Amino acid sequence: MKKVLFLMMLMCFLLPINVKAEESVTIYMFKGKTCIHCEQALEYISEHMDEIPKNVKIMTYEVTDSNDNATLMNTMADKLGVDKSDNFGTPFFVVGDKYNVGYRPGDFEELFEIAKNYLENGEYIDKVQEAIKEENLEVKAVSLEDLLGGPSPVVTIIVYSIFGVVVLGFIALMVFSRK
Repeated sequence: MKKVLFLMMLMCFLLPINVKAEESVTIYMFKGKTCIHCEQALEYISEHMDEIPKNVKIMTYEVTDSNDNATLMNTMADKLGVDKSDNFGTPFFVVGDKYNVGYRPGDFEELFEIAKNYLENGEYIDKVQEAIKEENLEVKAVSLEDLLGGPSPVVTIIVYSIFGVVVLGFIALMVFSRK
C-alpha cells in the first residue's frame, strides 16, 4: 500500500506543472451594412471557412446602427494610431495590437498569419475587450458563425421534405414488395 501511495505522489511531481490552456485569438471586423468591401470580405470568408485556424474566432461589429460599436471602432483606431484622414472606414480589422483598414485580396491570409504568430508566441492581448471595459461600452457583436449562419429556413424545409419523401418511398417499397 505504501508503494502505491509513494508511486502516486511521485507521478504528481513528474507531471508537468505549467500546463498551458488552449488559447484563442479573435479577429474583430468593424463593418457597415452598405459597405461593398465589407460584403466582399464576408463573401471571401464564407468561401474559405476551412482555412480559418481552429483557435481563431472572428467577431463582427456593425457600426452603422450602433453608436457604441462606432465609438469602439474609433477608440480602437485612436489606440492603434490609425491615420483617420487617409481612407479610414469599414471594413476595419483588429487583431491584438495590429490592424488593417479596407479589404484587398490577401488580407485574410495576413490576418490569419498575425493570429497564428500570437498563438505561437503567447503574446496576444485582446485590445478590443480592454477598450470595451475602459470605455464602458454596450457593444453588439455577432460571431462569424451567427452572421453567416447555417442554411436558410427555406433550404432546411426543402431538404427535410425531400428526405421525408425518400424515406416514405423506401418504406412503401418495403411494404409493397412483401406481397
